[in-house]
Amino acid sequence: MTTGTKTTTYLLNTIKQYGVSHVFMVPGGVVDPFLDEFGDQPNEMNAVVAASETGAAYMADGYARASGKFGVCMGIGGPGTANMIGPLATAYTDQSPVLAITGEIPTLWNGRGGFQDASAAGLNDINLLRPVTAFAQQIPNCKLVPHYFQTAMRTMLGSKSQPVSLSIPKEIQAEAVIDKQNLDASLKNVIKQPNFIDLTGADQLLTGLIQHAKGNIAILAGSGCTRSEASEALYQFASHYQIPVATTLKAKGIFPEDDPLSLGVFGYAGTNHSTRALLNHDPADANCPNQGVDNITLLIVIGSSLNQRDTMRWDKHLSPQAGIYHVDADSTIFSKNFPINYAVNADAKTLLTWLLEPNQTKQLKPLEQGNKNRQQWLATIKEYPRYYQAEDMQNNATPLHPARVIAELQKAAPRNTVIVGDSGAHRAFAGHYWNSCLPRSYLTATALAPMGWAIPAGVGAKIACPEKPCVVITGDGCMLMNGIEIQTAAHHKIHLIVLVINNSALGNVFLRAKSPIAKKITTLSTHDWAAFSRSLGGDGIRVEKPDQLEKAFEQAFKATGPFVIDARCDPHYETPINPWRQEMIEHTSWVDG
Repeated sequence: MTTGTKTTTYLLNTIKQYGVSHVFMVPGGVVDPFLDEFGDQPNEMNAVVAASETGAAYMADGYARASGKFGVCMGIGGPGTANMIGPLATAYTDQSPVLAITGEIPTLWNGRGGFQDASAAGLNDINLLRPVTAFAQQIPNCKLVPHYFQTAMRTMLGSKSQPVSLSIPKEIQAEAVIDKQNLDASLKNVIKQPNFIDLTGADQLLTGLIQHAKGNIAILAGSGCTRSEASEALYQFASHYQIPVATTLKAKGIFPEDDPLSLGVFGYAGTNHSTRALLNHDPADANCPNQGVDNITLLIVIGSSLNQRDTMRWDKHLSPQAGIYHVDADSTIFSKNFPINYAVNADAKTLLTWLLEPNQTKQLKPLEQGNKNRQQWLATIKEYPRYYQAEDMQNNATPLHPARVIAELQKAAPRNTVIVGDSGAHRAFAGHYWNSCLPRSYLTATALAPMGWAIPAGVGAKIACPEKPCVVITGDGCMLMNGIEIQTAAHHKIHLIVLVINNSALGNVFLRAKSPIAKKITTLSTHDWAAFSRSLGGDGIRVEKPDQLEKAFEQAFKATGPFVIDARCDPHYETPINPWRQEMIEHTSWVDG
């Protein structure tokens, strides 16, 4: 880095060195010095101006998830920071790396009743940011810019991906930075997912696989596999030993769901196949989850926290005979949410690559000899339908059935399509009926799961992967929250397809509502979202009959800017979450996002 580089130039140039090409922002007085630093060419740092800082931060989150890098959002302190809090909280709970840069009033104005004073002597942005970021700091002078920036980068991209924030007073933005150590270049190749393996735990897993080589073994792959870029190693290991693979909803696509070994998603919105494979039966339970299928012997969980939704609400039937072997880079997660039997503290890709090495392959010869047994077990599972209410995928009803809408989208979409799923009843329909076949091709916020996340996140995802089709699956309730960001896509000529499951209701809550007043409260006005898109510079079409879907999707994929498909659906259709719904009946105090 050149000596005496202006702070704004230093920060944007360094971010660019990490392969990040866009900053999502809302301009304002205290970030004015940044504006002249942006360009409009592919080799320059580009600015994407969102409708609000909320949208900008969600876009940065979507960019991070789709690219495997990190996202950057920018805005003014005070109201701008406040608008970012929800999105940063979402990134924090989902472990998505986002760098938030906020401007601050000049230091000499602090605490003097100045306009938009969010310094420590005013509103104190940092106190707002610290609960939702892993690192939040106001930079006190230009000499500390490199130090605090690199601390933020280490924290954001270290052993756990997390959002971080830097607040920069306006006068410091224009001052010169001297970075004697040139840390930006030296850290680029160091701050990555740690490639480590606990050999003691790995040997335990190896021994377990040998001891139960002829047993019914399955893998549950979580989002740790995505972060580790473990997709190829997972595929090779599962294929070599004919081990069926289920994934969590957040990791959907890490193992191709059109592969014969795929069980689909397990947990919320999971498939019938994954439920029958992973949950053992209870002799005293006439409605046991795996009726007609032999019990699982051993389960390898890789990169899942085994939270509520990844365990079918901590289901007691998730109890394989030879135990659960849990592989995770975070040692604090073992038995934190769900009891396990064996812990393997390791990076997912490193562990799977180690298992595929010649020495381990030789020792695992008995496991290979058990391939036929597992093929027979899987064949028994596949005698049952993969989906719940599979007939709804051909439903000809009007208003539309969401399952039919998703099935028609699957027919029309290329295999590399990126789906960005929002929160609501449509999440269950998309998670269940859509097949994802590539890593980072199904993006969804699964922890806090805010409504409306997917629309701006889809903008960020499409910018991160311009060569891939990108479809947001959302609802009319979500559109009311962040649908305005379609104008961002239109302004920047971004080809984003937004599929609105428009059921004139807050879907999940409407389905749970029992009384007439509860139904009334959860019913929404019916809006024309295609017309809404056109008013913002996009395009769209309203679809009311099943035979209109094919043409609508064809038109959407040929569009050049944002295109909204307003699919008019009935709110009364139950979501395909059969085992989950049974738990809801038994535990009426539980909620179902």
